[in-house]
Amino acid sequence: MDDDVELTKAQKENLKKIVLAQLQVMPSDLNISIGGQDIVKKDLVTHVENGDDIGEHLMLTELEFLQDLASGAIYKNEYITSRN
Repeated sequence: MDDDVELTKAQKENLKKIVLAQLQVMPSDLNISIGGQDIVKKDLVTHVENGDDIGEHLMLTELEFLQDLASGAIYKNEYITSRN
């Protein structure tokens, strides 16, 4: 994980489970680009399971999303956008 994020082993495992569960419900033809590299769903799952750089990046992105969701930052931004 990122040097700024301190997670226990149990927290990292729970986060990994969340990311894998989200990937599981994504369309089978999911294809995203990370660092200019196109990655299919099956490979995303493998990266998360292996905990390599791409898997760690996906987990960190999910953690940031969950933190923004919990803090209300996402809703605040949605409110501002919908008012314009």
